Amino acid sequence: MLTEDQVVDAVCQELAEHGYAIDSRALAVQHGYDIVASKGGRALIIEAKGAGSSKEGTARFGKTFDRGQVFDHVAKAVLKAMRVVAAEEARAGVAFPDDANHRREVEQVAPALARARIAVFWVSEQGGVRSDAPWPL
Repeated sequence: MLTEDQVVDAVCQELAEHGYAIDSRALAVQHGYDIVASKGGRALIIEAKGAGSSKEGTARFGKTFDRGQVFDHVAKAVLKAMRVVAAEEARAGVAFPDDANHRREVEQVAPALARARIAVFWVSEQGGVRSDAPWPL
């Protein structure tokens, strides 16, 4: 089960390999944008979600999120990305574990994400990253 921090780490590594500078990153327990990266004077802001809770002491610690929780997490990530797009602040992206529940939710809005030019980053259990970016990395 990928935690949010593992998703952030994998995407940061992928971006760095494509020439991005990682300007900031937030752990699951911190506030702010999960990833802020830049390349060629353009910023990229990414909201990431994990497949389960990594917060010790919570009722769901170490457990995979159910479909309802995945729906809520995808909705929040997409809303945050849309706010970045609306503010014309930077390019926007979302990053998720590459699993059936996350794919099911994202596939329903994939055409809208592409029209809004919001990149989707998929992280495999092995840490590989695939991007459905509407622009070149």
